[in-house]
Order: sequence, then structure tokens, then C-alpha cells
Amino acid sequence: MTTTHIIVMDCADDTEKKRVRYVIDKWGEGRVEGKGKVSELKAIVVKADLDGDVISDFLAELYSKISAGRVEIYKAEREKVEPEKRVESLKVTFKDDIKSVEKLISFIFSKKNSTLREHRSLSDNFSEMEYMVYMRRGKGGVSVKVVLREERGETTADIRLEGIEEAAKSLKDDLKGDFSYFDVSISEETKV
Repeated sequence: MTTTHIIVMDCADDTEKKRVRYVIDKWGEGRVEGKGKVSELKAIVVKADLDGDVISDFLAELYSKISAGRVEIYKAEREKVEPEKRVESLKVTFKDDIKSVEKLISFIFSKKNSTLREHRSLSDNFSEMEYMVYMRRGKGGVSVKVVLREERGETTADIRLEGIEEAAKSLKDDLKGDFSYFDVSISEETKV
């Protein structure tokens, strides 16, 4: 027996809405044949956190403004369902000072459809940067934390990538390719 789920998505912009509608259309084409369907509601969806007597007053006013039988009411409770995240790590050692490495990493991420969330210079030889990267081809977003430490003229970048499905691995592979153009040493780790 199928269960009805009302899923509310607060999309950041029109591009994100298009990506979401693509998934809805794809799942609405009978992908789960015989097990239910997914469809976009052509309606106004309201989240009403109201007490029992107040909800009755709200509904009475709604019914006075819309044709009979056109209002459906569901009781809802929040359900925490998240896709499994994958964590990838890279340790990249550069034969350069921290300021040069910060500029190089900023340049690389600027070419990757990323947003710099935070950049903290905690001392002359230690800094942190956090990025959010949207991976193309529907792979999803990846949260990236870069910790830089400079010692004896070399800078080590500990890069932690966290995202759903193959997004983190795909970004890690992209970064390894980007770093291969420079005189660096790379070690890596994967956690599911």
C-alpha cells in the first residue's frame, strides 16, 4: 500500500526549480510502475501550525473563498529522510607559501560553480576556507572544507569533501586533475 507524502522544497532560484521539476517529471513517467506516482501539485500549499480551534476558523474562511471539494487537508509530521553522504579527503602538499596556495585554490574553485562560504586566516601560517560546489550533470552539491598549514616553505592543504552519491568522488577526481598541473604530492581517503 502506498503512502501519500507531501514534500516541500524551498528552492533557491529558478535554476534549482528546473532541476527539481526534471526529477519530478522523470519519476512521474511511471518509473515506479504499480507502486505509486509522483506529481507536482498545481495548487497553493500552506503549512499551518495552528491549534485545533484556530485551524477551524482558518479553514472556514478558506472554504468561503474557493469552490467546494477543492480543499484537501492532511495531518503531517516531519520525516527526516536524507540520502547517504560520502566523505572524500585529499591531502595536497605544495612547495609554496600559504598565500600563493590560497590564491591557487580560490582560482580553482572559482572555475567550479562554487560559492565561498567562509575564509578564515587564523595566523600567518594557518587558514581555513569553506566552499559549496554544485556538481554538473545532476550529481548534487558538495560541501568542501580546506585547511591550510605552512611549515618550512611548504603548504599542506587538507581538503574534506562531503556530498551525496558520487558528487564528492567526482569533485575529488576533478581536483586531482587540476592539481596534477602543479608540483604537488597528493594522498587521499574515502569514508561512506
